[in-house]
Amino acid sequence: MDFSRTRLSLSRRLTDYTKVQLVVGAFVRGRRFQLRADRRQKRYLNAGCGPNVRPDFINLDYAWRPGVELCWDLRRPLPLADDSLDGIYSEHCLEHLSYDDALAALREFNRVLRPGGVARVVVPDAELYIELYWRHLNGDRVQFPYVDDPPPSGFTPLIAINRIFRGHGHQFAYDAATMSVALDRAGFRESRKVRYLEGADPKLLIDTESRAVESLYMEAIAS
Repeated sequence: MDFSRTRLSLSRRLTDYTKVQLVVGAFVRGRRFQLRADRRQKRYLNAGCGPNVRPDFINLDYAWRPGVELCWDLRRPLPLADDSLDGIYSEHCLEHLSYDDALAALREFNRVLRPGGVARVVVPDAELYIELYWRHLNGDRVQFPYVDDPPPSGFTPLIAINRIFRGHGHQFAYDAATMSVALDRAGFRESRKVRYLEGADPKLLIDTESRAVESLYMEAIAS
């Protein structure tokens, strides 16, 4: 492993270095030995956790880092038993999958949740961006999420639209109706749009504050 261009520090753990995390991830990703008995006892899954790991959740992410207990590709079936979870939280993850792959992941969520368990899915809100764009076309002064006011030189509202649809590795954009269709097709019932830090299961209310400005919050009940 080449650390010739990396600033090494005795105060950092070896696993804090990105190069080490990439190697560990390549080794453990998709391997079932990650789910020790104590981890299998947890009743909540944080799917696509990124750096936002939670001690009471099974923290799953494609990229490994300290705190990720299950380095896994959501395009594969989950290594969890049927009806083994009470709740699943996924924030700004499913938009990185194709619609078909996201639908398969949602079916897996429904499978591993007990009947009546809650899935809370948070994705960028395409309807919000499209509404802002439409208002812009009608002459309104609008403020797009994460865009400075006044916008930087060279900015156009369509650049903001492209960021949400195709930026950051995004593959599919959702509004509430489309996510509701996906949840219904995945076997969930009672899918509904909710708000930031509001929902059926208090344990799932772990929304990231900085993402509230652009997020769509959806919940559904496992069948």
